[in-house]
Amino acid sequence: MDTPACGAARRYGGVVRSRAGLVAAVAVVAMAVAGCADLQQPEVEQVAAAFTRSGAVDRCALLAPATVAALEYDESAPCADALGQLDLPGGQVVSSAVWGDNAQVRLTGDTLFLTRTEAGWQVAAASCVPQGEAPYLCRLEA
Repeated sequence: MDTPACGAARRYGGVVRSRAGLVAAVAVVAMAVAGCADLQQPEVEQVAAAFTRSGAVDRCALLAPATVAALEYDESAPCADALGQLDLPGGQVVSSAVWGDNAQVRLTGDTLFLTRTEAGWQVAAASCVPQGEAPYLCRLEA
């Protein structure tokens, strides 16, 4: 016999099963996204390492376009000349984290922020210092 209470129990049971399925699907997607971020870390770290050991011309090629534009505007000089005037600390890669199209690479003497562009991973900010709970303060940024 199908009573209103039994029908309600079946409906709620269906909702629970649907929500459980949704939760499981969300968990799978979250793990996949985390896995993709893990796959990006070696590339991000390679770009950061190349940036720290390169000369000014090569560093300019590794900068995001908006960062190059801001640097050239701020310093009233071409990128390579402007970078030559900045004392960027650099160092060895200590750790990295990737969030979608953005990444942070901590070096022994610096922190870099990278962004994924059509050209691949590029440095968006360098010579960055943490400011407690406030955003990092960066000498080179867009």
